[in-house]
Amino acid sequence: MSDTYYREQSARRTRLLILLGVIVLVLGCAAFGVYSVFRDTCTRSFDRQPESVINSFTTAVAQGDANTAAACWHHLAYLDVASGCSEICLSRLWGTPYQIDEITLNPNMNPPQGRFWWTATVELSCPDGEQHTAQIILDGIASEVPWRHWKIVRSDFGGPLSEPWCK
Repeated sequence: MSDTYYREQSARRTRLLILLGVIVLVLGCAAFGVYSVFRDTCTRSFDRQPESVINSFTTAVAQGDANTAAACWHHLAYLDVASGCSEICLSRLWGTPYQIDEITLNPNMNPPQGRFWWTATVELSCPDGEQHTAQIILDGIASEVPWRHWKIVRSDFGGPLSEPWCK
């Protein structure tokens, strides 16, 4: 036998290994893409319900977890002072001990075109017995799709910047 047979066999094996490597890489990227689409950065799970987002946010603020609380917000709204008690205001509240008494969710009737908003009313009690009520607006796309996520676009949770709750 000549060397040609062995060179062709080696080239065939190399092409097969490259093809298998590309298939594994494409499947890995597809699996990571599906994982990323369905996993919520706020709840750090696949639970993307509005109640879970509110619970995750309020827990993160009470525990001083700034990264999780920021992940619950729409990025631009979190950096905007006009969106209520967001980045600057929340920085004064990290680790504040409070007790959530009740959370109620109602559909918001004035969302932008193509969006759906929930208005969450959160009632909480401070350790000194002081009680407060906050409204948090969650934004999501209007379509009922399985990968819809909810993000906070406006919140007065924590009080005004000049007078934070539960001092």
